[in-house]
Amino acid sequence: MKTPALTLAIALLLLVAQPAVHATMITTQDVIAEQTTQADRDKVSEFLNRADVEERLQAMDVPAALARSRVDALTPAEVATLAQRIDASPAAGALSGSDFVIILLVALLLVLIL
Repeated sequence: MKTPALTLAIALLLLVAQPAVHATMITTQDVIAEQTTQADRDKVSEFLNRADVEERLQAMDVPAALARSRVDALTPAEVATLAQRIDASPAAGALSGSDFVIILLVALLLVLIL
């Protein structure tokens, strides 16, 4: 008599102990946001892996591994801002309007002096 009651009690306990599972839909915006965040993190990682950047970090006594760990801890918004600044930097091949004006003024001054 004890065995069926014990078996029933264990079965009921196992049924009650199961956690509830909730499924939600993943939206296209969520997927795109995740892909964009990953692309931004990859861009920043590639930037940190450049030899000139590593040299500058060493000159400032910042270990490259510490810089990478700090980048990994950034929020998606912070990583996006950093990736945009990398894209906008002259070393990345893009010049802003003010950079172009300064280069033009220097060129004009050199022509006038010479």
